[in-house]
Amino acid sequence: MSITTLSVMGCSNTVTIHYDQAATCYLFDSNPTGQPHTTTSSSNGLFVIYKITSIDNTSSGAKDFNFNPSKVYNGNQSLANNQSFDYLLQLAQPHTVAKGTTGTNLGKLVIDTTADPKTDQKADFPLRYNSGSGESVLLVRDNPNTPPPFLDPCSPSNINSL
Repeated sequence: MSITTLSVMGCSNTVTIHYDQAATCYLFDSNPTGQPHTTTSSSNGLFVIYKITSIDNTSSGAKDFNFNPSKVYNGNQSLANNQSFDYLLQLAQPHTVAKGTTGTNLGKLVIDTTADPKTDQKADFPLRYNSGSGESVLLVRDNPNTPPPFLDPCSPSNINSL
């Protein structure tokens, strides 16, 4: 970690994305009272729900930053927000954060993560960002010592209330 920290400290245009690992679940229930009742299970083990709390673009050499949720991944799965139920959730959308400003409350990300749904419910799944040319992005988890709640199942109401 110290190597990453040193290399980021040398960049004058580093954008810092703050996030919280808000919850995990194995099942997603799009309509808990609907008939017929159907659920979607994680194809890889767990859905991990993240909340992008802020994007700080105030470093000394800041340039406008074009946040793209499709560039966000964790170490176990490569795509955020690639589920068929995304339209039901308050998800992060592409957003430009102007230089010298901080964007807040930017939405959630859902990543279908390779994990054991029995033992990894409260595991830490750090986010990464596939930076483009000229971008320097640092991801910081808010409250890293607080394990996320396990929701059984996830639903639009309990995810959107996070």
